[in-house]
Amino acid sequence: MMGQKDIRGFVLVGGKSSRMRQDKALMQFEGKPLALWAAGILRPFVHQVTLLGPVEQYADLGLPVLADQWPDQGPLAAVCTGLLHSTSEWNIFLACDLPLISGRFLQHLVKRTGASQSDAVVPRTDDGWQPLCAAYHARCRPVFMRGLQENRRSMVGFFDEVRVEAITSAEMVSAGLRGDDLANINTPEEWARIVERPKGSSESC
Repeated sequence: MMGQKDIRGFVLVGGKSSRMRQDKALMQFEGKPLALWAAGILRPFVHQVTLLGPVEQYADLGLPVLADQWPDQGPLAAVCTGLLHSTSEWNIFLACDLPLISGRFLQHLVKRTGASQSDAVVPRTDDGWQPLCAAYHARCRPVFMRGLQENRRSMVGFFDEVRVEAITSAEMVSAGLRGDDLANINTPEEWARIVERPKGSSESC
């Protein structure tokens, strides 16, 4: 059975945050920058957590930071950077703007990954694929790299070129996971709804 030492974890922090009008990764959530919140949720399930983004911007957070090899090219470029520098077969990539993500969800993702013969394990909710809270095998690397070279940027656009297993909404419900685990924040209004939730509703497990 695959264990913690077999998986590398990455938190994507290099986004533009244009709609939020401030750096989402550094916004404080329950006393921590969102980047560190995400890293803390991910850490128990992986060998190491690395931030993917500009080194000079996040070096003070106390975690390894890996600069995007293709700056300003979107999440696919960040995922490719992580896969290129990882020595693990399986890698979990987590966007920093998922403040309600739970340890129970990540535990379920790791369990599914350990039993998978596919190239990726990705949630697929009623809103569609959720590619930035997912696990990718090193086998995805050449496909994603080719996409960058072809100036293709949508990760979901490659899901017919790699073997993907979906974690469905029904599966999440049956596993006792919350429906809002994968809710991300892009605007001040969405952020306000998150921080105004009753205390305890964002617990990690």
